[in-house]
Amino acid sequence: MTDLAPERSAPAAPAPAASASSTDGTPGLAPLSLLAVVAIALAFVAPIGGVVVGFIARHEVRRTGERGDGLAFAAILIGATLTLFGVLVPGALALSGVIDSTIHLWG
Repeated sequence: MTDLAPERSAPAAPAPAASASSTDGTPGLAPLSLLAVVAIALAFVAPIGGVVVGFIARHEVRRTGERGDGLAFAAILIGATLTLFGVLVPGALALSGVIDSTIHLWG
């Protein structure tokens, strides 16, 4: 038994949201942003480039409605983290004297 009055029926389930159409005109998922894929790849190869392209990709994804916002955000986080640990931390350690940053030439 339900707690609804007999003259009332339960509301119908909402219709599923319309999805974007694919390139061939059939309904489907929105295309994945190529810029977001490039950003995540760059985040591991050239972290600073991954951060820059990640910001550009997030802007483009929001403007065009493509998928890939999370991927671009991950590229920003990974690129920033790898930049921090790969450039800034060793630089700070070298400046503090923990790492000897002098160049010794032969002779």
